Formats: sequence, structure tokens, C-alpha cells
Amino acid sequence: MPPRPAAPRARPRADGALRVGLIDDRPLLPLAGAAWRSCRFRAGDVAQVLHAAPDGPVRVDLPDDLRQAVAKRRSEFLAGRLCAALALRALGAPETVGRRGRAPVWPAGVRGSITHTAERAIAVASGSVLALGLDCERLLAPAMAAEIAPLVLTEAERRRRPPGWDEARFLTLAFSAKEALYKALAESLAPDIPDFKEAAVERVEAAWLALRFRDRATQVRYTMDAGDWITLAAIE
Repeated sequence: MPPRPAAPRARPRADGALRVGLIDDRPLLPLAGAAWRSCRFRAGDVAQVLHAAPDGPVRVDLPDDLRQAVAKRRSEFLAGRLCAALALRALGAPETVGRRGRAPVWPAGVRGSITHTAERAIAVASGSVLALGLDCERLLAPAMAAEIAPLVLTEAERRRRPPGWDEARFLTLAFSAKEALYKALAESLAPDIPDFKEAAVERVEAAWLALRFRDRATQVRYTMDAGDWITLAAIE
């Protein structure tokens, strides 16, 4: 179903209070030659974000078509693009990420991905892969997991749940992994938008799971960090 148009809103102020916490440069998942940046943030009524990085300031402005979006959407966008700009800076690449529709367009020679929750933004960039897909999901509540499980997993996939894991833990990971894979495929291989059940969980190991999409199997790395499942699909 296409997104419902947003109701008209007053133009956001440039001095709104988007609060961005410390920038974290930890590699959250293994990927050779990649730059990671993440932050916690608190949404505000904003049109831009200014960040005083140790090696020089970073400024990210909202594109015109997002200036009427709700404060949460604007804040998520700005926090994500700030992390992306800092990751690109670490690679020595141009720091601007363009847009094609809702999809980010990375500088020539670089691939990357951006993800966020309501209070956390993460970006990863690399010059040595064909495509990247990154996702971050808060652990689903048991009731929500039970409701959406039939939309995300087949019965065969549900039987691959690791011993000792409850349904919410496994479903959230599978959902996140499929999101990460579809983000990567959107850049490189799949022009259409697949159904969640088209990518099937074939195997779950301690730090990665295997997803089969049509005739291709891909390893999606994962980790639990500060209560979030973080997943990364890298297509070589």
C-alpha cells in the first residue's frame, strides 16, 4: 500500500533541538575496509544538523521534500545522514549521500547503508563490495512477534529457531536479516520489491545466518548490541 500523504505542517525551524549523542566508531560487525558510525539521538523540530567533529564540522540539511515531514522522520533522516557523512569522511570519500526516491545514492566507488530506530542511527560504508544492506531492530514484544510471524516466516523457517531462543528473539532477527538483504539487493540485483517469505532462512549459526533468495544464498552477519539486533548483508 503506498504511503499516506503527510498532513500540511508549519515549516521546521533551523534551530530546533535535535540532540545527538556521542558518535560511536566501533565496527559493529566484521567487514574488511569498512567505516562505521552510529549515534543515539533525541528527535526535535529541525531542518538541519550541525556536528562539531574533531577533524572539522559536518552539516546536513533536509531535502525540500522532507521539510513538511513529522519531527520524528526529519530527525531520523538527519541523524542517519550525519552518521553516513562521518563514515564517508573516514574513507576519504565525498561526504554527501544523494537520494533517488527514498533510496540513498552513495558517492562513486563507495557502497553503504543507513539504518535507524526511533533513537539510534547507524551507517556503514565500504569501497570494496558490490552492495551493502544494514538493519537495526529493537527486540519485538512477544504479542507483536506472534502477530507478524506468519507474514515473515514459513513453518519450515520457524523450525530452524535455535535451541533456547524464544519466538520473539528469532523472529526479530529473521525480520532484520531479510530487511538487510533486501536493502543490498535493491542496489545490485533485484529491481522488484520481494515478499518477506521469498528470502528463506536456511541455517542459523552463532554470528551469521544463511538466507536463500531465489537462486542465491547469502550470509547475513548479526549481533545483539545494547538491546538491538543489528544485521549486515554484504554482496561481494
